[in-house]
Order: sequence, then structure tokens, then C-alpha cells
Amino acid sequence: MRNVLIVCEVALTLTLLVGAGLLIQSFRRVLQVDPGFETQNLLTMQLSVNNTNGDQVVSFFKQLQENVRSLPGVRSVGISNGLPLGGANHPVFFIQGRPLPEPGKAPGAIRYTVSPDYFQTMGIELVKGRLFNAQDSSSTPLVVVIDEALAQHFPNEDPIGQRLSQAASGGPIYEIAGVVRHVEQYSLDGQAARTPQFYLNFNQMPAERWPGSVRRINLLTRTDVEPTSLAAAVRGQIAALNKDQAVFNVRTMEEIVSQSVAPRRFSMLLLTVFAIVALVLAIIGIYGMLSYAVAQRTREIGLRMTLGAQRTDVMRLVIGHGMKLAIAGVVLGLIASFALTRTMKNLLFGVSATDPITFGLITLLLAVVALLACWIPARRATKVDPIVALRYE
Repeated sequence: MRNVLIVCEVALTLTLLVGAGLLIQSFRRVLQVDPGFETQNLLTMQLSVNNTNGDQVVSFFKQLQENVRSLPGVRSVGISNGLPLGGANHPVFFIQGRPLPEPGKAPGAIRYTVSPDYFQTMGIELVKGRLFNAQDSSSTPLVVVIDEALAQHFPNEDPIGQRLSQAASGGPIYEIAGVVRHVEQYSLDGQAARTPQFYLNFNQMPAERWPGSVRRINLLTRTDVEPTSLAAAVRGQIAALNKDQAVFNVRTMEEIVSQSVAPRRFSMLLLTVFAIVALVLAIIGIYGMLSYAVAQRTREIGLRMTLGAQRTDVMRLVIGHGMKLAIAGVVLGLIASFALTRTMKNLLFGVSATDPITFGLITLLLAVVALLACWIPARRATKVDPIVALRYE
């Protein structure tokens, strides 16, 4: 019964270790994903806009960007109505010059309203065309910047110069000025749909669209220093323009990325803790079982040594018994792992549920640990004094 328990313990340990290893590999691969923007040295904060005068809102944010940009250690400043790896609205869009889609089948895209410096501040790379500039204003033709995913709606055409609208008829029409890289909006693992994105120019936003309800605007500050060290200074500039302005969700972009992978990190840590506990219990189990067996077989070992057995023979005897149980547990654990890890496919990213490297390294690790657990009692067995052992015969 002791032997059966040891085999089952080793098998369970191997299964948990393999699962933890796959999750660790997946988490490492997720952190290596390029989100489409630069996460380092980027401070974000949200401001609630609750002003019935649209012109004052536009003026406030223009002045705020200038003031924050003048702070020491600030490289660039931008604003947007949304952030990557957060929630977003999905209005439909229509391509001018093409037949209208059937009702309810118009394509959707994530809409951002951003300042001209947003792309530079976020580190979003321009692929084609141009970005917003100072010449774009409420009195100039409306322009829009799209991402690579939306550009795929023009498979045999140059998207630059094409026109989009957000209504089938009667709405404003935007000319595509540039194409930028796609930004991960929901998660880094890319399991969500690659939803197209388009960007409207904050400076071309009519003032009459601002009155009404409270809106949240994100202030983004790209720094040359630790971003959190400038949080107080940026808050000071906001208070200087409006002491009653609410500021909340002050975070770095690295914190936002970290929060986006929090569920995956939790699953990884939870299974890893269980695997480590199982590994410790397996070590204790093998060690305790062999130590007990050595104590029970003291007279037998003494007799073997009296009849000429060498220390290496005794060690081989003890280690061989323990390793047979460990190998049986490893084989059983591999079978269980191949069967159970298939249920983890939804938790994995960039790694197969039967990844041979993970299975091989975990098996090797468990074999080495089991060998160490066997070696200590085996060495104690070689120190048995044959005379003392046979005195009881």
C-alpha cells in the first residue's frame, strides 16, 4: 500500500508540474507579444468632462497639453477617449462609393478620438500616409486614420484617399489620411477578434458634440524619467487650470498591461503553488518510505554486508527500489498529463498542450528530485555496522 501511494503521489506531482510548466510557458509568451505601442515610460490618467460649453472643453485640453508638455522630463503629451487593453465602443462604418450592406450587416470598428500627438505619445507606428497635424482643424476637411485591420477592407486598392462615414446617409464623411499599426484592444494573447480601428481628430471635433453628459478623457504623458514621479506635477497643472477638475485612474501603461494579464497570472500562480506543494510532499513521501524501509531492513543489510556486499551494492539496492516506484509514477503521470492537459487549451497561448520540451524538462526535474530523495536514505544504509545489525540475530 505504501508503494502504491508513492506511485500515485509521483504521478499527481508530475501532472501538476506539467500543467504549471505549460501555464508558465504561456504567460512568458504572452508577455513577449508586441501590443502595437510602447508601454515603457507612459503615464495615464482620466479626467471627467462635465461642462456644457464645448468650446471651453476644447480650450481646456489644448492648454493642458501645452502646460504638461513644458514640464521637465516630459517628451510628449496626448489625449484620447479610450485606451488600449480597455473597453471600447464599436460603431459601424460605411465605405463611400460601395453598395450599402444589408441592414444589420455593416462592419464595425473601434473608434478613438485622439489629439494629433497621440500616436507619437503612444509609440504607434505609421505604416502609410500621414498622421494628424496642426493644419487639421474644425474648418478643414475631416480626416481619419485607420489601422492595418481596417485597411484590409481595401484589398486591391490604396486606402489613402478613400472615404468613410459612420452613417449610411447624412453623416460626416472622413477621408483616410494614414494607416497605423494595429493595437491590441482586449488582450495580449490575440484570442479576441482582430477588430478594425479608426481614429478621429480631437481638433476637428465640433464643439456642439461636447455639451451634455459626463465624458472621460485620458491624458497620456510620455516621459524621459520614471512616469509616476511626474504624477504630482501633472496633477498640479490640471489644478492650475481647474481646481475642481476630477482626476482618477492614475496608472502607468505597464500597470495597465499587467492588469490585462492578471487572470492568466493568477491561474499560473495557483497551479504552480499546488505543483510545488505536491513536489515537496512527493520528496517527503519517497524519503520517508525509503528511510522506513532501511530501518526495517537493517539486519538484512547487515547480513548482506557481512557476506561481502559493497557499499555501492547497498546503495544500488535502496536507490533501485525507490527509483522503480518513481519511474512507475512518472509513466502514470505522463499518461494522465497527456489526457488532462488537453482540457487546458483555452488557457494556453503559443504553446501546445503536449509541448515536448515542457514534458521532457518536467520529467527530468522530477527524476532528479526523486533520485536525491532516494540517495539520502541509501547513504544512511551504507553506514549500517554489520556487527551491530547481527547482534540481534
